[in-house]
Amino acid sequence: MKVTKQIILDKATELFNAEGYANVSYRKLARALDISHSNLIYHFKDKNTLVEALHDQILNSALAINAEIKQEQDLLKSLLTSTLKGFEVLFNFRFFMIDFNYILRDNKKLHHTIVQIESLRFSMYEERINTMIEAGIVRASQYNGEYDDLIKRIRVYSDYWISSSYIYDAQPQAEIKEYARIFMGSFYPYLTSTGRAQFDQLIKEYGW
Repeated sequence: MKVTKQIILDKATELFNAEGYANVSYRKLARALDISHSNLIYHFKDKNTLVEALHDQILNSALAINAEIKQEQDLLKSLLTSTLKGFEVLFNFRFFMIDFNYILRDNKKLHHTIVQIESLRFSMYEERINTMIEAGIVRASQYNGEYDDLIKRIRVYSDYWISSSYIYDAQPQAEIKEYARIFMGSFYPYLTSTGRAQFDQLIKEYGW
């Protein structure tokens, strides 16, 4: 069997999702791929290197979604579309979010990368909120740092909704749209009357 890096990444994602990141050793992964341990190391020298490559796939998917929604003129619709697609990507790599703390505690390099990316994500949300304020969809802030607080709450929700779903929901995959709806609801208190009218129409379109 000629093994490629993508085959390894796909199998690793499958096993990590099914059994948990901490429960899949490199030798178990090699057995599942029907290759030698040394062959696996040839492609990815250790588990940290492997999970970094998987995180790159998550990041590339997120960047593609962001580039796509920039073409959408409806600001609220673009936010909902990016949320739905982004949540689907995260669920496809759900082990990463479920074992988030464990992975980052074990991988300082990846932890540093995540912190840098979060800074960029913060700026992206800040820019989007300012654009919606200028468009009259979102109201101006009512206290200093109000929208900074909102963006931080978005971070917490985005990082841990999958873990919560696995604790409380019988079928987590079926709940992706529900968690996206809840996420969108976080913006409702900040919408102007114009924004709320657009939001209500959007929710009707999606059958929520």
